[in-house]
Amino acid sequence: MYVEAPVEVTIADKTFTSSDPYDLKLWLQRAFKSNACYRISDFKAGPARTFKAVVAVNARILPEAEWKQLETGTNPAAMRRFVETTFAGKGTLKCAADPKIKAS
Repeated sequence: MYVEAPVEVTIADKTFTSSDPYDLKLWLQRAFKSNACYRISDFKAGPARTFKAVVAVNARILPEAEWKQLETGTNPAAMRRFVETTFAGKGTLKCAADPKIKAS
């Protein structure tokens, strides 16, 4: 099970200079803790090192009790917090809408 969320990302990493969509997707995937980012879709590059995408993040990197609670899908605020705190890249990530649970 995955938490899927539309996100808005701003890159603050001074060492990252590419604007190629493929490189941006790789950067985003690597910016999540424990390689938790499973899928990136609906990628749209924006101005000045910003972009929007839909990411699917594996909830099973959490302790069992926590991921079981997330997978019930009843608490969108907890899913949003999970996606935003799992992001560890140099920049900011904000959920654009409430996340949903997807089964791969």
